[in-house]
This record gives sequence, structure tokens and C-alpha cells, in this order.
Amino acid sequence: MIKREHYLNQLKKYKDKPFIKVITGLRRSGKSVLLDLYIQELIQQGVDEQHILKLNFELPENFRITNYTELTDKVLDWSQEKSGPLYVFLDEIGRVKGWEKAVNGFHALNRFDLYITGSNADLLSSDLSTFLAGRYIEILVHPFSYKEFIQVHPRAKFIDYIVFGGLPSISVFDLDYESSMTALRDSFQSAVLQDVVQRYEIRNTVVLEKLIIYLCANTSQTFSALSISKYLKSQNITVTVDTILHYITILTNAFLIYKASRQDVIGKAILKTEEKYFIADHGFREAMVGRNSNSIELILENIVFIELIRRGYKVTIGKVDQFEIDFIASKNEQREYYQVAYLLESPLTREREFGVYQRIPDSYPKFVLSMDEVNFSQNGIIHKNVVQFLLEEKT
Repeated sequence: MIKREHYLNQLKKYKDKPFIKVITGLRRSGKSVLLDLYIQELIQQGVDEQHILKLNFELPENFRITNYTELTDKVLDWSQEKSGPLYVFLDEIGRVKGWEKAVNGFHALNRFDLYITGSNADLLSSDLSTFLAGRYIEILVHPFSYKEFIQVHPRAKFIDYIVFGGLPSISVFDLDYESSMTALRDSFQSAVLQDVVQRYEIRNTVVLEKLIIYLCANTSQTFSALSISKYLKSQNITVTVDTILHYITILTNAFLIYKASRQDVIGKAILKTEEKYFIADHGFREAMVGRNSNSIELILENIVFIELIRRGYKVTIGKVDQFEIDFIASKNEQREYYQVAYLLESPLTREREFGVYQRIPDSYPKFVLSMDEVNFSQNGIIHKNVVQFLLEEKT
């Protein structure tokens, strides 16, 4: 088990602050382990273990707590005759009916430092502004970054990360291909079943399955709901554009995919045209479609997108005239531009990746990332080896 400093630092930042800490993310991305790591740190800092309560609602011992009144009774009974700061961790809170009433009540008492986790963004993101308005901080947990991956697998090479991805739950298989792929497929199907099919009562699971395979196969590529509809029609599956858009929204809410909108670099407007979708963990693509190593440029783009999101950027696709910038990464009124390529061997490739930046008049940092070891930086445009970029301390 590695210390996930990036997320621990965020939790430390808000320790004892009057906000409910909401830890969200893909199933099996390590939220429960993160809570355990943070609890260990609290104890090491001198917090009395008797002042820490963790309830994991996926464990049989807590199955009897099914609604907010039972949860309220449990926490209040535990807190009786205790003084000083009390730390309450509620893991997979979505299994408790009316959980928001209990959590808001605990917050109103001003006695507890509250931490809750959930897997489904529809439960703990779109509803948060209603349930916990102005009283929460959301921390999104991703699968392992490359930096974390090589801490778990010190002898691994970058190609291993390309193939296996970063889902923490498969680390126990020590890069055994068959076991890891089976576990990834099971994890993905479990997330789809619990966070999508059951929650939204989807009956046409055949369309959903075909859509998922299409999105996995075409990660990092530009397409529209209409183009997906036409593709499915060619497979003798008729489905409306509205249904596809609805399913994509659900998959996004479940943290299985991410959407990157297209932005006009000069006018700065968000364009209602084709978007890109990225998989939460590219290991799922290997498990569902296969051959990540044969689609390295697509996987590199997926990895860089997720890394930028992890670092706290809002990420869009850039458009300049008829040309595309892979990513515009914005944070705190600043922005950075990124082009991602596999190799820059030919002058034509270098002209394509670097040349598009000549059409952007601003002075924000501009990067080209590739697998090349040679530094091709030119005209103020910074070239970086993508592995070195992923290992940077920048957060």
C-alpha cells in the first residue's frame, strides 16, 4: 500500500475546517484505502483512536444501518461522553437512504469533522449542490498515476502502464496479464451494473454494451452522438441520438468516461461540435478491446488528459481555424497548451505538432509531449518526454 500524497495533502488542507469532505471517484479507485491512510496519519499526529469512527456501508457489520435515522442514532450514540474534535468517516454513504439528512445534521452540530465517500457522481456530484449546498469540498480520486504505478511496481516499464493502466485493485496480481485483465473486466462490468444499469433501470443493455465498446475503442478520438448512432445502425442496432447522449451522460456520472468539449482558442467560446471522450482508466480499454500497445498515441493522449485533470486543470480541446490543439488546460485564470504525439521522427510530424502554435497569439506556455528522448524545443515551445512529464512534482 503506497501513500497517495496528492490526495492526503488535500485532506490535510481541509482538516478541522467547517466543510464536509466528499471523496468521489470510480469504483475500486482506492477511496476506502485513502481513508485508512488518512486515519493512520491522524493517529500518528496524536488523535485519540476513540475519537475516530469509520463506517463502511459495504461491510456486513453495517448492513443494518439502512436509513438516515439509524445512521444518526449510531453516530450520536458513539459520540456520547466524548469531547474535543471527533472524526467521522462514512464510506459508500449512498447505500444509506436519506444520508444527506444525517450528514447535514452532523454538520449543524459543529462537533464532527466529516468525511464521506461515494462511487457514483450522480449521487455525490450533481446532487451535492442541493444536498450539501455551500458546506462541502469534493475531492475526486483517480486510479494510480504513472508515478504511483512505479511505486507499486518498481521494476515496471512504461509499456506496462500503457497496457495495465492504474486501477489499484489489480496490483495484487503483480502485472500478470490474464489475471489482471479478468479483474479489470469484472471491475468495469460491476461498475456498469451497479452505477448504471441498476440505478437507471436501463433495459436495453445491448445498446449500452455496444456503446461502451465503441467509446473504449475510440478513446481520444473526435466523434459525435450522431456518428455513433450511424455506426450502431451499420451493426443493425437502431438507437436515437438522444438515447446515446443520455447513456454517455450516465457513464460520465459514474466516472467511467470523461468528456472534453471543444473550445475556440481565439474567441474562447465553447463550441457545440464534436467532442472527445476519455476512459477513466486506460487499462479498461486493454481488457475490453485489447491492443493498447498498438494504439500508443491514443493511449498517451488519454493518459495526459487524466493527468491534467488529476493536477486540477479544467481541460478542453482547442480549435484554431481548421487546426486542433489536443488540450487547453486552465487553472486559476492561467492556461497551458498541450500537443501529444508518439514520436517526432519526421520534419513533417514536427511541423504539424509545433506549427499549430504559431496561430495562437497569446504568450501562455505551450508544450509538445512525445516519447522522444531528444529535445525538440523550438521558438519558445517546450518539448518534453511524456514519461518525464508524468513524473514531475507539479500538482
